[in-house]
Amino acid sequence: KAVVSTQSGHYGRGLRARGCFNQVSKAFKKCIKENPNFIEDTVAAAELAYENQAEQAVLDFVDSSSNTLFGELANLAIGQFDSVADIKSFIEEYVSKDLKGKVASDAAAAAKEAKKMANEWCSSGCTGQSADFVEALFKGMHGGQCVDASQFCGPCHDNAHAHFSAGNSIPCCMDNVIQKGIAAYEYVAEAYGDQVNEWVGLVSDELSAAANAKAVEYRDAVLEQADCIADAYNDHIPDCA
Repeated sequence: KAVVSTQSGHYGRGLRARGCFNQVSKAFKKCIKENPNFIEDTVAAAELAYENQAEQAVLDFVDSSSNTLFGELANLAIGQFDSVADIKSFIEEYVSKDLKGKVASDAAAAAKEAKKMANEWCSSGCTGQSADFVEALFKGMHGGQCVDASQFCGPCHDNAHAHFSAGNSIPCCMDNVIQKGIAAYEYVAEAYGDQVNEWVGLVSDELSAAANAKAVEYRDAVLEQADCIADAYNDHIPDCA
């Protein structure tokens, strides 16, 4: 009974999540139908809200952080993009027609796949299963010298390995999403890697030597943690055949 009750609870949460998504989707479609300029009006309202409520705070942050990587990036972004029109102009200048078409096609395919995955996620009760798994994993990881999961390499990795080795495994519905995420990342890296590197180069040229050095430091730190997470995952991929 306990197992059935838990599964029913997971399924119920999945249905509520899907119902929420459907309500939001329906509301957006209704707004667009009633007002063909709904998206443009929403963007304009967001720009006005930013100008009235957040712009000064952003400017103050840039002024106070001018000698940091994030401060330089923020200052560069503010100087380059003052409005949505500026973003459109940047796209027109640096994104070719062929690339736009490819991005649009890939985005449409990704949206279709995302909707399919969301339906599968909800109908299988994966929200609850994943929440239970993550909660148990973090409890299993916490202890000893593992006090910050963002620093996964070392004690946290070892504790996670012990947790998995004790018979705990990633829910198959969750692993399905992970596997598709990995495949999507690999596709984007192959299809758009050169273009992304070109854009990164444009940004790098505008930053100071100190900011570029800090960016490399952050990149290396992220890659180190990512490698440790990948090792833990690859050692304990669930058998979902």
